[in-house]
Amino acid sequence: MKPYLFALPLIASASLTCVNVSGTGQQFLIIGPVLDSVFVGDTLAPRTVYILDSDGSRHPPGHISWSVSPPTVATIDSTGKVAGIGKGTAVVVATVGTAQSGAVVIVSRQNDISLLLDSVFVMPGDTITIPRAIKQKTPGPYTLTFDSSSVPSVITIDTLSGLVTAHGTGGPIRYRARLTSGTTTVSESSFVVVLTLTDTTETGRFFMTVLGSAIRHQGGGAFARNYVRLNGKLAFQLRDTMTVLPTLDEKIVITLPDSVIATGTSEIDSISPAQATTTVNQLSPVCQPRFPWALWVSEHSIGSGAPPDTVLAYSHGTSTSAVAGQLIITQYRPAVGGGAIISGRYEFTAQRRDLYDDPLGAEVIRGTFVAPVITDQTGCGG
Repeated sequence: MKPYLFALPLIASASLTCVNVSGTGQQFLIIGPVLDSVFVGDTLAPRTVYILDSDGSRHPPGHISWSVSPPTVATIDSTGKVAGIGKGTAVVVATVGTAQSGAVVIVSRQNDISLLLDSVFVMPGDTITIPRAIKQKTPGPYTLTFDSSSVPSVITIDTLSGLVTAHGTGGPIRYRARLTSGTTTVSESSFVVVLTLTDTTETGRFFMTVLGSAIRHQGGGAFARNYVRLNGKLAFQLRDTMTVLPTLDEKIVITLPDSVIATGTSEIDSISPAQATTTVNQLSPVCQPRFPWALWVSEHSIGSGAPPDTVLAYSHGTSTSAVAGQLIITQYRPAVGGGAIISGRYEFTAQRRDLYDDPLGAEVIRGTFVAPVITDQTGCGG
């Protein structure tokens, strides 16, 4: 058997890396499915592992060594069978010689609730119900309640619906949901931060989650601009960016073909990798956007001189609809000295470029933001 050399990607991204081996062409170590789920106390069959040549030929991998992390979430035996131990996300790694490839396993309690945003940024006057997901191994009746706010002067929380109403600047304030099913109660918490910005020179804030074969929970600076398109009209772009120099750079970029000058809801449509990366100005999705679209990119430096591990995903609808999600501007307030301050949220599905033909390459991206908006006259490249 030829020596196969591969690189393990950024933990929980489960991207697949190819290299040239002795000039024989590209070869991939494939593990599948790249995303799976299991309840605590249940087991999953071993992942499928094979070697794929650039011509599409598959080869058996030979001996496989298995590992999983963290062991508090799942364990794995020598055959590759995965057992759910505790709520969370685990990364299963298959090793063949010096080659490694990873897959993600999400473990849920048998009656479980997950809040889909760890933190929320809003402005005074905003309302939001934090998105959640309920999973039951055996479907049955349950009761969902919410703790009241510990600081009602900043936010109030409806204990039956979970609706948050922001009143004054402050936070983070804990938001807790409780799921009761039979004799079992489980809870999950998030945090709400209420910001007041008055000037476009102030720093905006965002928090987003990415859920799928890549998992992210990130917050950072938020910025928006109305900028000049090639035809002289204004388009809009929201940039949510988290950078930890020099190792990690995360971005959510949402582009609309028209400027944002008021509150409202905009659809986010599908865009293909070819459309997103075109260098032809008249077809450029930034310089001449024809429809609203979004992307998520994560770059992680993995060592001196090595190329960064990159996960890139483009907004992607279904087979019957180009609509991938939406951007909601909940407040638009003029800022001191010009420009505006906006708050809002987004939710859209994006397809990973490296798994573009795999349904399990879909990522669900959610976020909230409070951001300054300027009018940028430097054009699409500004």
